[in-house]
Amino acid sequence: MTFTERYVHTGKVALNVAEWEAPTPGALPVVLIHGYASSWLTWGRVTDKLSTMFKLFAIDLRGMGRSGRWGNGSERQIYPDDIATALPLLTDQPALLAGHSLGGWVTAAVASRHPKLVSRVMLVDPYTGAQSEVGKRARIERHEQRLKRAEQIKSARTPDDLIPLIEARYAGAAESSIRRLARMYFELDPVLEAGRLNPSDDFDQFESLLAAIECPVLIIRGNVEKGGIMSDEEAERVVDLIPNSRLLSWPKVGHSPHIARSHDFIRAAKRFAAE
Repeated sequence: MTFTERYVHTGKVALNVAEWEAPTPGALPVVLIHGYASSWLTWGRVTDKLSTMFKLFAIDLRGMGRSGRWGNGSERQIYPDDIATALPLLTDQPALLAGHSLGGWVTAAVASRHPKLVSRVMLVDPYTGAQSEVGKRARIERHEQRLKRAEQIKSARTPDDLIPLIEARYAGAAESSIRRLARMYFELDPVLEAGRLNPSDDFDQFESLLAAIECPVLIIRGNVEKGGIMSDEEAERVVDLIPNSRLLSWPKVGHSPHIARSHDFIRAAKRFAAE
């Protein structure tokens, strides 16, 4: 199905939203929220099919994709604030939110703090705080490397200028993936890359946030050895924290289950929405 893109203004930032026509009147609204250094295009393998089942939206987070820039002095909490403000402008029904990676934390925060806006939650290999594999990897990467990458993004004049950067970071990736990632990095606000928060900072009190989610939650995770960011121990901890949650583990995929197993992801979303 065809989609349109438009801006929704929260009063503080313009967020780019892709929107598909509802397949039937009153169809369940589903909102897709991408991860760091990405855009709504990361959901491209599942949107066509999902749009035949749901009233579908996909949002570019602030500082990424075509949404407004991050801005110096902003804090990570602004992401769920943006989404919570945008949701009533998109639909008058509680929505199913699906968030990948950083978008998983954003989704969890919205569900925890604004329960009337959310009917169900899908957390796709989500970022869950200091015990996530993200923290270990961030400690390996030097701050100087991130600053250098920020300068490369800032100086790029076209997405193609960033292809060498992407090839170096994602060795062995297919050409189509490299070009898609280059576009996403080109659209990334370099301020974000230069000033990324330390994952060890317990800035959002993850345990109380997750424990406060009241709606049903489906967690889909990949394999840490293949690039996933939820270890067995972390997955068990998160499931224990969220009262009404269950876990799907896909050991043959890495950090992007919705891409690597797109058909299975669509089936899982359909079943979860119907429960």
